[in-house]
Amino acid sequence: MKRASKKLPAMSADEATAFDRFSLVNAAILEETAALKGCGCRAYEDWFTYKRWIAQGMQVQRGEHSTRIAVIIHSEKENDAGQVESKSLPRTVSVFCRCQVQPAAATSPARLEQVTA
Repeated sequence: MKRASKKLPAMSADEATAFDRFSLVNAAILEETAALKGCGCRAYEDWFTYKRWIAQGMQVQRGEHSTRIAVIIHSEKENDAGQVESKSLPRTVSVFCRCQVQPAAATSPARLEQVTA
């Protein structure tokens, strides 16, 4: 059985840097990971998912590995009786720090040809 894919609207750069929830556990994981990597990236300032980096005009560098963190996805759905049911589902997401990305224009060979021409 094939899943129906949901096409989400494009995220703006401002939306990509905003968070509506904060997790102290995830912040500690990301701070520790940054310390082990030797970079000064800070949680909720320099760590984003791949799609959030793309929305900011950045591209994850080839060969970089993500850090997995746990999140809770909240959703509301109307049942057959017309009542709204809310669900909370645990998920993991992959995030990359600022040290692992570069401007998107620098990663595309076609764009490099346009810039140098």
